[in-house]
Amino acid sequence: MEQYIPQAHIIMAVAALLVYIIRGVMMLAGNTTSRIMLTLSSFTILLLFASGVYMGFAKQLSFADGFVGTKIIGLLLFVGFGVIALKQGLSRPVAIVLWLLGLAAFVYTYLIATQKIMPLFS
Repeated sequence: MEQYIPQAHIIMAVAALLVYIIRGVMMLAGNTTSRIMLTLSSFTILLLFASGVYMGFAKQLSFADGFVGTKIIGLLLFVGFGVIALKQGLSRPVAIVLWLLGLAAFVYTYLIATQKIMPLFS
């Protein structure tokens, strides 16, 4: 079972990104986010975080390690910017900037995970 966790983590990352992009496009089109999309978003993020924590424990990584810490901070920024950006009542330009910042946080976290760049903290 442990060999499938990294694959599940990758699938959840792709699913979370797709849901985030779909919700952003819906926001740009002026549509409100449906309850189903909100639930799907929460579910994918929860599974993404849970699989990452599980892998951290399975590989006996220290959560004080810069690699792990930066990935956790990146995921929290992705979620935080997304939650704020997709709230109703924000001006369109502010919502777009916050949504793009969330997307940038996801890309940065992906680049760290694939070891294409160094973590923010060492």
